[in-house]
Amino acid sequence: MKKNRWILWLGLGIALLVASPFIRMRWDISEDKKFTLSASTLTNLQALDAPIRVQVYLGGDGLPGGFKRLEQATMSILADIKSQSPQTIEIEQIDLYAEYPDEQERERMIFQLDSLGLPPTNIVNKQDGKQVQQLAFPGLVITKGERSVGVLLLKGNQLANPQEVLNQSIEGLEYEIMQGIQSLAETERKKIGFLMDYNHIPAINQLSLIAALRKRYDLYPVDLGASATLDGLDAICLIQPDRVFSPSDQYKIDQFLVKGGKGIFFMEGVRTDTIANQGLVSSVMDVGLNALFYRYGLRLNSNWVKDASLCGAIPLAIGNYGNKPRIELMPWPAFPLLRGNPATLITKNLDAVYGRFVSSIDTVASANSLKKTPLLQTSTYTQVQQAPATLPFASTGKDFDPAKYKAGVQVVAYLLEGRFKSVFQNRPLPNDSLQKGFVGESDQAGGLILVGDGDIALNGIDPETKGLLALGFDPFSKHTFANVDFILNGLQYLLDDQKALLARSKNIRLRPLDKGKIQAEKGFWQGINMLLPILFGGLFSLAVVLYRRNKYNR
Repeated sequence: MKKNRWILWLGLGIALLVASPFIRMRWDISEDKKFTLSASTLTNLQALDAPIRVQVYLGGDGLPGGFKRLEQATMSILADIKSQSPQTIEIEQIDLYAEYPDEQERERMIFQLDSLGLPPTNIVNKQDGKQVQQLAFPGLVITKGERSVGVLLLKGNQLANPQEVLNQSIEGLEYEIMQGIQSLAETERKKIGFLMDYNHIPAINQLSLIAALRKRYDLYPVDLGASATLDGLDAICLIQPDRVFSPSDQYKIDQFLVKGGKGIFFMEGVRTDTIANQGLVSSVMDVGLNALFYRYGLRLNSNWVKDASLCGAIPLAIGNYGNKPRIELMPWPAFPLLRGNPATLITKNLDAVYGRFVSSIDTVASANSLKKTPLLQTSTYTQVQQAPATLPFASTGKDFDPAKYKAGVQVVAYLLEGRFKSVFQNRPLPNDSLQKGFVGESDQAGGLILVGDGDIALNGIDPETKGLLALGFDPFSKHTFANVDFILNGLQYLLDDQKALLARSKNIRLRPLDKGKIQAEKGFWQGINMLLPILFGGLFSLAVVLYRRNKYNR
C-alpha cells in the first residue's frame, strides 16, 4: 500500500513538472501590484480582432543589470498580455548581434528600427576590468497584418539618474505596449481641428506634430472666421496665435468648450524680437483669449521665465582663438527644461519638455468651478522678467548667481476640466444672430490644456539638409525631449477613455542597498552568507544522525 502511494505521488510530481511550462498561474502579493494588468488593458485585449506578433529587440548576454531587469519585466508583462488575449500573440526575442552577425545586414536592421522610432542606446559596461561599449535596442516591434509599429521602452525622465530612468521605464511598460497594440486597432477616430487663420507659422514647422497625431486622430484645418460653429469636432488645437481674435471667434471657442468640447492652446505671453544681433526684447502680447482664460480661472502672464538650473544651451562666441572667434555651447536660461507633475497621469514619468521663451501661468478665482491641475513646471532657481524686458546674448553663462534666481517654481502648463460656464453669460453677445443657439452651461464636461509656450508644439528645420527635425529635438545636445509625448498624453486624457492612462499610475519603488553600510560591513555579511548555510547544513546533518541513532539503537 505504501509503495503504491509513493508511486502515485511520484507520478503526480512528474506530471506537474511536465505540465508546468504550459500552465501560467500566480498571485500578485507585491505591495505595488506590479504584476497585475489594469482593467483598461484587459478590456482592450478582449477587443483584439486579429493575431499579432511582438518582436522584442532588448536581449543579449552582455546587458548590465538594470537593462536585464527591464528585459525581464518586458517579457513578464508580454506573457501576461498573451495569457489574457483571446487572439494569438506570438512573442519573439531577438538578439540583434547574434541574429545578424554580418555587419551590413545588422546596419540595415538598425536603420529599419530607427525609422520605426527605436534608436539604439549606447551602453558602457565593464568586462574583465575593461570598459566595453555596446548598442542596446530597448524596444519592440508589434505587427498586425501588414502594419507594424515600434514601441520604445526606455522612456523615463532623462534628467533623473540612470537607475531611476530604468525604474520609470518599467513602471510605464504596460502603458507603452498597449498604446502600440491600440495604434494598430481599427477604431473610430476622434476629430481634431487646427485653428489656422490666427497664426503665420510655416506648415513645415508643424509637420512633426501632425505626423504624430495622424497615427490616432483625424485632423482638419479650420478657418474659424468662416465657420459658423465648431460643432462636429472633438477637440481644437491652437498654436502660437499672433493676431487678435474677433469677439465672434472668441464666442465660438467659448461655446465649444461649454458644450463639452476639448482644447489645447499653445500660447505666447510675450512677443519676442531680436535687436541687431545684440540680444532680445519682449513686449506684451494679448490676442484676445487671455480674458477667456482668466474667467475660466487661469492667467497667462506677460513675462519671460528663466531657469538657471535646468535649461538648454546655445552656441555663442565667447572670445577669440587666434584670429578666429571661439564658439562654445553656453547655458541659456531662456530655454528651460520643464519637468512634469508626477501626480498626474499625463506627465507621470515623463522626460523633460524643451521650452523656448516660456511664460508662467497663475490660477485665479472664477465663477467656473473647474478642477485645475499643474502639468509642467520649472526648477526652483528661476528669474521672472516682466515685459517689456531685454535679454542680452552676453548674459548667458555669466548670470548664474543663485541670489538672482529666487522666483521659485513656476508653472508653465495647466489642465482645466469640468463643466464650463460661458464667459458671455449675462453679457451682450457679439452678434444678435447668435442669441438663438447660446448655451450658458451644459451637463457635458469639457477640458482645456493651456501651455505658456507656443514653441513646445513646433519642430525645427535642419539648416544643412532643410529636412524636418523631430519635435522636441535639441540640435546642440542631440537629445529629443518629451514634447510629443506630453501633447499625445494630454490629448489622450482629454479625448479618449481616461482609464487607458491608468496603466501609467503604477509605482514601483526602488529599494537600493545602502552603499555606506555595504562598504563598512562587507566582511561581516560575506561571513554570514558563507558560514550560515554551512552551520545550518551541519546542524541538520547532526539532527538526522542523532535521530537515526536513537531510532535504531533501541
